[in-house]
Amino acid sequence: MGVFLSVSHGVSACRPRALLTASVLVAALGGAAAQAAEATPATPSAITASEPAGRYAGKAVALGEDLVAVLRDDPRAGGPEVWVRAVPPHWQPGDAYMYRVLDTLDRDHLTTTQRGLSLRLTGADGPAPVLLATGGRAGPRTFPLPKAGTPDARGCTVVTEHAIGAGTVAVLSNGPQGPSAFFRNAADGTRVGGVVDRAHPALPRSAGFAARLVRPDGPDPGLVTDMEGGGHPSDTIPFPAPGCVS
Repeated sequence: MGVFLSVSHGVSACRPRALLTASVLVAALGGAAAQAAEATPATPSAITASEPAGRYAGKAVALGEDLVAVLRDDPRAGGPEVWVRAVPPHWQPGDAYMYRVLDTLDRDHLTTTQRGLSLRLTGADGPAPVLLATGGRAGPRTFPLPKAGTPDARGCTVVTEHAIGAGTVAVLSNGPQGPSAFFRNAADGTRVGGVVDRAHPALPRSAGFAARLVRPDGPDPGLVTDMEGGGHPSDTIPFPAPGCVS
């Protein structure tokens, strides 16, 4: 197993047994109390098949100001939702976003202001809900929520991060399209090496380190990495289980 990253202070080793995943908090505290607990800095949590991953996954979009909105619209989970999360600088779509929850918008709570941005969930009772963002340097923007019934709307794709040595982080995702991983510099977020997925199961030699998928079409895919002297031995990292079954 790889180790988890701290939110904004580089890579830190954490013992997996010492981490409370979001679903454990939900079970222990209830949904509202879980959000309050997650409002303090925390490491991102891997989600296992036994956990309600769909409650914490979705389509993540960048808002600016080191914020992302995780968009969902699953009628079985109460309809349209927007989870506003704080993320580290240099966040890009596809990176892990399981960091601090700042607020959640839904039919009962339509507006919030975070870091100078005004966010409003519009059309929450209709067929095409939209997140409207105003303020900040980017100006007014709209983000349509995924269409109800689609994989994105149910939060199928789950993302986790793991340090693999030599100041490099592997970002693993798993969803309806299968497992995929890319790599970034732990210090500044710059992407390195390339991408591995079912179509390209191994990095080329030019990447400077080894990474390949194992069991990419099976129920338990893994990522084998070797930093070739970068501080971590060859290791196999399990991919997170998808948040739902398509």
